[in-house]
Amino acid sequence: MDENLNKAIQQWIDDHAEEYIADVQALSRIPSVSRADLRKENEPFGPDCRKALDWVLNRVKELGFEAEDHEGYCGSAYLGDKDNAIGAFGHVDVVPIAEGWIYPPYGATREGDLLFGRGVSDDKGPALSALYAARCIRDLGIPMKHGFHMFFGCSEETGMEDIQYFMKHARIPVKSIVPDCGFPVCIAQKGSLNTEAIIPVGESLLSFEAGLAPNIVPTLAVAELRCDADALTACVAAQNLPEDYITVERIEGGARVSGHGLPAHGADPEKGRNAIKILTQALSHAEGILDDTTVRAMKAVATLTSGCYGEACGLQGEDPISGRTTTNFGLAKIRDGRLYVRMDARVSIDVDIDEAEKAFAAAVEKLGFTYELDRKNQPFHLKDDDPAVQALTKAYREVTGRDDPNYAMGGGTYSRYLPSAISFGPGLREEYARPELPMGHGGAHQCDEYAHIPSLLKAMLVYVHALIALDQAV
Repeated sequence: MDENLNKAIQQWIDDHAEEYIADVQALSRIPSVSRADLRKENEPFGPDCRKALDWVLNRVKELGFEAEDHEGYCGSAYLGDKDNAIGAFGHVDVVPIAEGWIYPPYGATREGDLLFGRGVSDDKGPALSALYAARCIRDLGIPMKHGFHMFFGCSEETGMEDIQYFMKHARIPVKSIVPDCGFPVCIAQKGSLNTEAIIPVGESLLSFEAGLAPNIVPTLAVAELRCDADALTACVAAQNLPEDYITVERIEGGARVSGHGLPAHGADPEKGRNAIKILTQALSHAEGILDDTTVRAMKAVATLTSGCYGEACGLQGEDPISGRTTTNFGLAKIRDGRLYVRMDARVSIDVDIDEAEKAFAAAVEKLGFTYELDRKNQPFHLKDDDPAVQALTKAYREVTGRDDPNYAMGGGTYSRYLPSAISFGPGLREEYARPELPMGHGGAHQCDEYAHIPSLLKAMLVYVHALIALDQAV
């Protein structure tokens, strides 16, 4: 690229940096957790996602884009030719909030070069980086043979009903980037298997509730039990668990026992500590204190959740590109005398997802569970010699001066569903000191999610180069 044009792009980004940061803060202060249970006409994912989508659509109009509302499922911003467009696909919904935040969860607090708040990195900051990149190209008059189409989804974190609606009702760009992962190019994504394992419980277990979402390692699991509270307290104490793992409280007729974990993204469960596992392991030793059916159920759940890599549920797998299959048991709740435990598995790309489901069904049956399938997706793998992959990789390397390899991941993005889409950034290899936060804080889906502002701005620069390169490559 011409050096004068490079300088003009960088100057544009510098001139608009504070405006961009203010937009990220404004959007991140909307608590847009996707809630299909609150569905109304034009609000399929609840009022807060509707507010976030309205904010985006109003803002893109102010910035000179054409806006379109797809019945509340998602929204679009357009420049130029809609039928021959390069796309960027981001989402404005976020995962729920766990306890333990240091910063206000929806404060989008700025401290120096950092923003703290739900959504600043996943995915509101990245989505707006791509939007601003297109705005930069327009403002500088850089010629493009394609139009631009920016997508803002409202249920990426809860099953991607938004992108499935979009594909049935709207124009699909000829090639797209998905700014919802790391740089450079994500060439492979694991398959996904989402199920509920179901097991009967006895009369000792009055209630059991854990987790916020399937794709978050649960930080709290709470059971209320009809039992001898003193005997159960002694049973837990005899296990010599770390002090912050289990608490026992006396209630009328029994005890309330809580297991305490640490959050992590469901794609990286080994980085967290699962509260369901902690609680059920503690209760599985309560023979003679709880009824036999409840003890058997606790032992089964403790076994099921004992590992992060599918060890107990028939899903072990590994390949040299995407690594090991991971399993996160993120939700648990009693309904009609049965305990339902929700699993989010990210299955290695060499494993056929239908065969994985069969193996899971056989393994959980041996433990005494039945199961219900929620959804499943096959893995995918792009080739390094794909022209679009090469164009994006080159753009990243030219801007950053780095030769980081393309990679695979367990996280799922819209590219699972969207034809001709490539997940691309904005996460950079960290070139700055990580903020001083407790373990289990700072990352996507964790408490005190944060974004590094200079990295978001550098990602914007990468996206300008990438959109130009992609325009020429397809």
